[in-house]
Parts: sequence; C-alpha cells; structure tokens
Amino acid sequence: MQLLPSTAPAITPPVRNAAPFVDTRPLDPTLSGHLALGTPDATGRMHVSAASGLATAGGAAWVVSDEYGELARFDQLTTPGALLSGLSRQKKKPDLESLVRIPDATGGGSLLVAFGSGSARNRGRALVQSVNAAGNTVGAPIAADLAPLFAALDERLPLQPNFEGLALRQGAQGAELLLFHRGKMVADVNTIFRLDAARTIAALRAGAAVPADVVLGQATVDLGMLGGERLGFADARTLADGRIAFIASAEGNDATGDGPIKGSVVGILDANFAVQALRPLTGPARKVEGLELTRELDPTAAATSFTLVTDPDDPTKAAEVLTVDLA
Repeated sequence: MQLLPSTAPAITPPVRNAAPFVDTRPLDPTLSGHLALGTPDATGRMHVSAASGLATAGGAAWVVSDEYGELARFDQLTTPGALLSGLSRQKKKPDLESLVRIPDATGGGSLLVAFGSGSARNRGRALVQSVNAAGNTVGAPIAADLAPLFAALDERLPLQPNFEGLALRQGAQGAELLLFHRGKMVADVNTIFRLDAARTIAALRAGAAVPADVVLGQATVDLGMLGGERLGFADARTLADGRIAFIASAEGNDATGDGPIKGSVVGILDANFAVQALRPLTGPARKVEGLELTRELDPTAAATSFTLVTDPDDPTKAAEVLTVDLA
C-alpha cells in the first residue's frame, strides 16, 4: 500500500445547508491497488477504467463502470475480477453511474441495483441483479426503464439530470432510496431526491418502468468549491446513526460538461442533509466515483474507514482503489 503526500487543493465551504462547523481537514488516502480483470473485456483491456459505483453483496465487491452495461465482481478489490452479463450492448454507452445493495429478507441474499445517469435519452435504464448469500449471481440480470421517473425529475432540475449516487435508508415514512444529482455546472444545484423504496424496488424487480409518482420529496445541497470549481455529488452511503457519507468531485467544464479534474472530497451529511464534513483528498487530483464502508469488505476495519474507486478519465489506465479514515 502507498500512502500519498499530504497536500490538498483549497476548499471553500458551503454557504447554506451547512452545520455550524464543517470539518474541512485534508484526508490522506492510501492507494491499495487497481481494478484488474482476469480475462479481457470486449476491447481487450485487462482492467476496469471508468469505475463509477461500488457496493458489496455476499462478501464480494461489485463495481459498475460508466463504459459498461455489466457489473464487475471481485472477491477482493486488489485481485482480478470478472465482468458478468448485463444490459444489452448499444452503440452508445449506458452510462451506469450508481450502485446500491438492497437486502433481500426472504433468502439472505441481495439485489444489486445500478442506475444510468439520465444525462441522455439512452441513459435511462437500470440494471438489477439478484445475488445470494454466498456472493453468486442468481438468474439473469433484469433491465428496467427509468424514463418516466427521470422525465419527472428533469422537470424539477434547472439543467439536465446527472444522477451519480444511490443510497438506501429508513425514513419517517418507511424505506427510501436516495438519488443524488450531481449539480456541478454553473446555474445547476446538487439535489437529493427521496424515492419510495418499496414501490421503486417492486418495479425494478418486475423489469417494469419506474413511475414518476414514487418521488417523496427533494432537498438541495450546497457543497462549496474545491480548487476554484463547484463540487458535485459522485456517490453516497447511509450510516448506522442516520447520517450519510458521500463523495464529490470538482472539475472544469468544456462543451460536454467535463474538464480538468481539480480533486475530490469525502463528506458527511446529517439526517436532514446538512453538510457536516467536506474533507479533500491529498495527493494528485483524482475523480473519485465509488464509495463503500471498508468494514463491508473487511470486518476488522475501523467504522470510520471508507474504500473508494476512481475514474481516471483515460481508458488506458485502471481505476484505483483507495482507502481513507475519517477519524
């Protein structure tokens, strides 16, 4: 493992939706390895490059990449994994950007749910895969239509949707899926949509279109700036005490909305979505896109440790695996 140098870009804390004190101490990540594949992908690469989501199920780690319509399964993130069956290939990438585990109380297994970003017409699909308690897939993956839901959310946003994170939590009205929109563009805003988990998951299991009326509410969150650019959500996980851990990145904008990466932060929201921490990663600027509690991968890890995966924005480079400790 490689501990990276203690330098971080300047952070400007949020001006609203923030706790009285926001923890902006730099975080020194540890480089644990890279996402390798045991057999080459369709392009001949032996690695996953644009990692965009991370979750655990059945003792295994699962990654989505915005390039693939498939999940990649890893017994350990530092050993080679394998791509599994997924969404049908199309000329344009499905842009799967988020991944969450839904516990299945009936059999001790889980559902893995990956959402497209919604940033273009072909990016409104979901991938749903059942996984048993031993970490093996059960049955074929299910493709579900998110278009009705995303069309309704598009009307609530100032600019086009760009959904980057999914998290499951218990809310006052029952289980909720939290869907995180990355509002990094000028005139846009970071937004968390609260979805009725039971109805959303029922539609996903059936491979049906997720209806627009599963939306329970929304909240906007100002994440401030890093290195002179606006921070936008990239992934999130709920914590046992009701708070929400998240990652966000800052990058410049070009004609497509993507530009030079300035860096990333690991942060904490309270149960009401107020910002409590915005801790910039030291070392070279990275776009961090997947987040999981390290304890889900290693039971001996500290409760404050998180594992991250990156998108290097270069298909010739493998995604990195990092760990950080928020203690």
